[in-house]
Amino acid sequence: MTKIMYSPKDVGKIVINSHGKKTKIRKYHMTKKDMERNRKKWQVELIKIDPKIIKKGHAHFFNPYRKGVYYYQIKAMFLLSCNEWHRLHKIVDKMKSIMSDILIKEEGMKTNAWEKFKNKANRKDAFKCKDHVGRIQENMVFFQRLAKLHPYGYKLRQVCSAVDIKRVSSEDFPNGIFYYRLSTYDNTKQALPVRDYKEFKFPRHECKYVNYKFIGTIITKNKVVSKGKINEMPQMQSG
Repeated sequence: MTKIMYSPKDVGKIVINSHGKKTKIRKYHMTKKDMERNRKKWQVELIKIDPKIIKKGHAHFFNPYRKGVYYYQIKAMFLLSCNEWHRLHKIVDKMKSIMSDILIKEEGMKTNAWEKFKNKANRKDAFKCKDHVGRIQENMVFFQRLAKLHPYGYKLRQVCSAVDIKRVSSEDFPNGIFYYRLSTYDNTKQALPVRDYKEFKFPRHECKYVNYKFIGTIITKNKVVSKGKINEMPQMQSG
């Protein structure tokens, strides 16, 4: 795990990416000054938040991102309660509520942050075009990344937190129902993401869903893969 996880010391180094090309490791972490500034800004946000909600998260936590969709996505999960699972539509609704109050100008026209995000055009080179809900789901996966080249979730780990993903099978939804959780911890060592598939029936080969290079824990019906190590789940004996 230590060989592939991002480290601030690696910034600027040249490595070979998955396509066999040389690429430079970019900065994805917060410096001490960044952390101090972001913590102070978060303290101002907390003044307007119910103390009962604040207590659900750990004291180490503050929102580590600049104000943008990542920031509001994390804030939405925080407001819904840390360390609890939330359905995707609940998170989307909370984001809409937060971002709709942020008024901005777009090409001389008055709008709000939610409408700007929702109506954002897809990249011309995008392999798959996604609507705003698809982009929110994609961001959840980004938050779980801690590897060297694109560790979007490293800032969350710096504040002793992680975004977890749970997928549950449903007859009404062929791809399953998605739940997400903003987990907060006592220290950074504990702050690794979880992918919970124990209630999800894989429609195809399990290896498509279980990535053994994932920096975190993957739970399936019959095993737990933690930091690349496989632990078989004990089988219940009948009779």
